[in-house]
Amino acid sequence: MGAETDYGVIDRRVGLVGGTGLVVGNVIGIAIFVLAAPLTADAGPSVVLAMLVAGVPLVFSLLTVLQLGGAIPVAGGTYVYGSRLVAPFWGFATPWVVVPGVWAGLLFTAHGFADYAGYFLQLPMETMMYAILATFLVVNLLGIRLVAWLQLGMVAVLVAGMLAFIVPGALTADPGNFTPTFPEGLGPFVVAVVALHFPLRGFSMVIEIGEEIENPAKNIPRVLAISALVGLTLMVALLAVFVGVAGWQGVGDLDAAVAAVAGDFLPEPLVALVAVSALLGSLTSVNTTFASYSRTIMRAGRDDVVPSGLADLNDRFDTPHRAVLLLGVPPLVLVPFTPSPVVLSVALSLAILFAVFVGGLALWNLPRLFPQRYEHSLYRLPMPVLRVTAVGSVCSAILLWLALGTRLPRVAGAVFAWLCLGWVVFRLRVRRYRARGINLPERMRTLHDHESG
Repeated sequence: MGAETDYGVIDRRVGLVGGTGLVVGNVIGIAIFVLAAPLTADAGPSVVLAMLVAGVPLVFSLLTVLQLGGAIPVAGGTYVYGSRLVAPFWGFATPWVVVPGVWAGLLFTAHGFADYAGYFLQLPMETMMYAILATFLVVNLLGIRLVAWLQLGMVAVLVAGMLAFIVPGALTADPGNFTPTFPEGLGPFVVAVVALHFPLRGFSMVIEIGEEIENPAKNIPRVLAISALVGLTLMVALLAVFVGVAGWQGVGDLDAAVAAVAGDFLPEPLVALVAVSALLGSLTSVNTTFASYSRTIMRAGRDDVVPSGLADLNDRFDTPHRAVLLLGVPPLVLVPFTPSPVVLSVALSLAILFAVFVGGLALWNLPRLFPQRYEHSLYRLPMPVLRVTAVGSVCSAILLWLALGTRLPRVAGAVFAWLCLGWVVFRLRVRRYRARGINLPERMRTLHDHESG
């Protein structure tokens, strides 16, 4: 039996087109525009290969999202799958680790916006960072439908700008710029692989808003397939053209790097379109980051794993407004202390890899703990494929964590220490609820009424 529901359940829906726009915008976003220059400067031409290698674990992630999202389509799926299919602590650890990573991601995106906005406006970087963060904090307080419609328009221009760079750029690229492949060795290549997980986080959005997708059993796989095809093709092509046109030496010092390189072969109006595309990529990133991860916090609040007020919905707009504020306010405070884009992207990527690890464990346990959900899923993975996918997700996450730990031990160590602190906080919360006669871990193992049907 499901748990009793005395909270609001989101009753607004987006369809196939809206869902695809949300995910494509979340996948491409600003990251590829911002990371192209610093990663190319460090890793050389291997940055293109790094994007392809980063996409290998994505196969496991997509299959995991497809199966879990089809079997249990809920809001805040990452939290639900960790708590119901792995163990209560791993459910708690998901928002505990991911939310600070999201703060880093929002700062990264705002920094990228300010960089490319400098192509049009001469304003202080911090002013422009505040502007984008505050604007989309308000937008996401107003509801998923507004978010989706804004996203569709922005994604259309984003894709147009990328194609304006890719198609003519491919005709002017110099094959000689792709050698040597690893000019600085394998170390920078490994960092690039992990950093490029930043945009690939976008695919998990479909399981965070599962409660808000029309006909999720039918639309979730369609959204994933279309988003993967469009997103990966455009990102790999953009990096290849960037390297082919600009080479790798000296590009790290370029401001608005993709637009600057576009100026070598495009007329001014199309260069402006490329810059606008990057700006809209930042807007789509911020837009969907709020929409996605606020649902994780909301769902944890329904179980009292985090303060229950974070599960409240706004009566007028049907949005988890307090969860949105928790995501949006800290980055506004941290703007003056923003570190480098690569550090920010790695911090978020480590949080994403943690979620991939938990997702793999959840997928392994799904047929045993929720056999009927697995058996009746319309796109059920055959058991051998499910097992390989689960092991692939877990192993790829561990390997990338270990690889990065050898290159940036302080960042990896800080994330691990934060996770250990989370264990202490979780045990204290369990003890507090036990003193009130409430078994919090047991509550975290049971689906709610509207999720059990």
